[in-house]
Amino acid sequence: MFKSIFIKLLITYLAIIISVIAVLSLCISMVYNWYVFDQKQKELEKAGYYVSELVNKLDKKEISQPELNASLDSMGYISDSMIYAIRIDKKALETPKNVQLGEDLDLEESYLLSDLQKILNGENVFRKKQYSQKLDTYVVFSGIPWKTNSGISGAILLFSPVSQINSNIARLNLVIWIMALVLIILSALVIYYNSLRISKPIKQIEIAAGKLASGEHTDDLIVKRADEIGKLARSFNHMKHQLASTEKMRSEFIASVSHDMRTPLTSINGFVSGMLDGIVQPKDYTKYLLIIKDETLRLTKLTNDILHLAKIQSGSLKLLRENLIVKDILNSVIISSKALMVERSISLTLECDTALTVYADSDKLKQILINILDNAVKYTEYGGGICISVSYRSSVTEFRIRDTGIGIPAEELPFIFEKFYRVDKSRTSPGGTGLGLNIAKSLVELHDGKIWVKSELGAGTEIVFELP
Repeated sequence: MFKSIFIKLLITYLAIIISVIAVLSLCISMVYNWYVFDQKQKELEKAGYYVSELVNKLDKKEISQPELNASLDSMGYISDSMIYAIRIDKKALETPKNVQLGEDLDLEESYLLSDLQKILNGENVFRKKQYSQKLDTYVVFSGIPWKTNSGISGAILLFSPVSQINSNIARLNLVIWIMALVLIILSALVIYYNSLRISKPIKQIEIAAGKLASGEHTDDLIVKRADEIGKLARSFNHMKHQLASTEKMRSEFIASVSHDMRTPLTSINGFVSGMLDGIVQPKDYTKYLLIIKDETLRLTKLTNDILHLAKIQSGSLKLLRENLIVKDILNSVIISSKALMVERSISLTLECDTALTVYADSDKLKQILINILDNAVKYTEYGGGICISVSYRSSVTEFRIRDTGIGIPAEELPFIFEKFYRVDKSRTSPGGTGLGLNIAKSLVELHDGKIWVKSELGAGTEIVFELP
């Protein structure tokens, strides 16, 4: 049930929103309940102080008893309470059975005795909810001392029905919880659409990934968002294009390898068949055997490149590092390409200090240099030039192989170190299978170094790599 991200988001958000709204509603209800009773307490105390003044005026003959009664009735109506002004002292409370407070009020009310004692000691008393046996209902009770010039002469008691207050509180609570329910419904709708908005592109990516995994064609994902999901969709599109590009290069590589293998094999088969059938005369054997040898070397190099690439990708290739004299390594590498450079009248400039050393694997460094130098020779036209310079700077040994060849288009530069990639895809071009530079890059990175290229179409190419 909870496997879908849509359901997880929906339930999680709803749980949070419902919890928050419920807690807020409860807090508002409690605060309002406290506020109502606090206001009622202030209202009853204010009425009590006013009644105390009126009773004192009666004692001073400033008002008559009917006037006092009328004022008490009016005040009771305004404050929705029953008001009692009781003249009593502490001594009278010692025998509460003999004390009569009024027609409908006596000390049989159990709470009154303790409250009157507090009031006569000068304290204000307030009870939010007290059951009155005489009044047969729950009341809000407030009691304040009746103070005169001679001291505390009695108590002013006020009783207000709780039912009216509770009714007002209940009405507001109903409004609060109705609003809470409306908010929850509105929030649920917003959460539903938001969860759908978040999960829909993820579902699209899932479907597209499934199609891609099964080999089906899938269009680019269109997700117009700047958040992580938008980045994920763009990354997926980039991955799809990279896979398509890799598949295209793989197909081209297979075609290239097939062609490069078929051509020498056809030559070898033709010459051997000619020798066996007697078409080739014994005096020409040496010439054709040399051709067979060259074709065999081409096949060997191609096979070695493929096996070397597989070994690098598997992670089984290990380095045997040692301190090497760079000049010796370069001289060894140049010898392997010297014949072709002489044949094409390509001049070579070498700039390297004879004492310069590098900490590297000798065979792997030679292979890096041979792969790069072979490329430079292949793509440098007749009478061109190649410059190899090596220098030490900032804890790295920097190798630069620069040629005056045909150069590389700017749009092709980001891809030249990828497997199977060839700038010129034609079968008649001097390029190889597209593995040389990729192997060189892999070996440089295996040494914890880095490699990059600078080139301008028609002006030559410079490949630079650094070894720590």
